[in-house]
Amino acid sequence: MDDIIPSKEQRKIDSLRIGSQLYTEKNWKAIIEGISALDLKMASVVEQIPYGSVYPREGLDLQKREIAAISVLTQLSLKSQLKSHIIAALNVGVTKDEILELFLHLAMFIGFPIVLDGLRIAHEVFEQKGI
Repeated sequence: MDDIIPSKEQRKIDSLRIGSQLYTEKNWKAIIEGISALDLKMASVVEQIPYGSVYPREGLDLQKREIAAISVLTQLSLKSQLKSHIIAALNVGVTKDEILELFLHLAMFIGFPIVLDGLRIAHEVFEQKGI
């Protein structure tokens, strides 16, 4: 991927591919439909920029991208987005143990109260997924 911004057609293809890897194709389409119900332009931006242009880049694999997302979303206390990205991380092979270790590591940098909230979200996801 030499171009910083792929063609619109390639962004659409990559968005579906990445979204399906992170959330399953059915869930990815439901996510985009949900955002579209709020704002069609926002849904297009979500598809084209993060999932169609940034996520497909070769510099980081999906596991590392999701670990980064979990770290930032924990810090920002964005619980619904955190839950979504914990699910995505598990779907691309990040293990429960790695997520728990990540929260322990984050506690040193962002504080225990915020991390404990994130840990609660993670345990909700683990229970839902039966792990």
